[in-house]
Amino acid sequence: MMNAAIQTRIAQLQIVKAKVLAALRKGENYELKTELNSEYKERRKEAVRRVIANMTVGKDVSGLFTDVLKNMHTDDLESKKLIYLYLINYAKTQPDLVILAINTFVKDAEDSNPLIRALAIRTMGCLQVQEVLDYLCDPLRKCLSDSNPYVRKTAVLCVAKVYDLNRGIADENGFVEAVRNALGDVNMMVVSNAMSALAEMNSMGGDVWRLEPQIVSRLLTAVNECVEWGQIAILEALIEYEPQDEKEAENICERLLPRLQHANGSVVL
Repeated sequence: MMNAAIQTRIAQLQIVKAKVLAALRKGENYELKTELNSEYKERRKEAVRRVIANMTVGKDVSGLFTDVLKNMHTDDLESKKLIYLYLINYAKTQPDLVILAINTFVKDAEDSNPLIRALAIRTMGCLQVQEVLDYLCDPLRKCLSDSNPYVRKTAVLCVAKVYDLNRGIADENGFVEAVRNALGDVNMMVVSNAMSALAEMNSMGGDVWRLEPQIVSRLLTAVNECVEWGQIAILEALIEYEPQDEKEAENICERLLPRLQHANGSVVL
């Protein structure tokens, strides 16, 4: 009897604890909702930071979706990055509400700031929402031929996201072909990202590219001009290549030999 009473009391305390925690969370979200709709820019910015901080530690802030969405119209790059991160996190559970942000995404994809253009196209690809694809095609096409290499290198990776979601749209719009063409880009980071995107699409069961001698030569040139991440991506792709003869194999080894002295262990491996 005593044990039964103790267990009942423990169960009651757990219920009370759960209700208290729920009330606290509700209270905090109500406070954040108020701050997100503040007339003061700095208070809204700080509220966005707090929302992302809560989201990062696993708290449910999905109820603030529309309030966060209202703050997308900002020139502050930090706030925009955080809001886009929030949208990516909750896109699959709130697909209908994500559509409300489309106009801002499309507008940002044509912004004068290349960082914002790249951020917009990257986020639209990462949302992985079928309904977004209809609005993504035109901005993506423009970004693939953007004058800024940072935007182009982001756009080629976005194609892999589109391919994963709908291969038909990726092929019909010429996106896959555009990524193949990007292997000849003047910027080596665009080249390494294009190669990485093609390899990713191949891993999805597609047969979108194959290493050919002229491409290998291009990649061997690019590996010397890329940052570490790009070097690793190129080296991983070259592993799959079978040289046509012994002379070509020796040439590849000679050109890659300096990578063995790299400070980054991943590049060496």
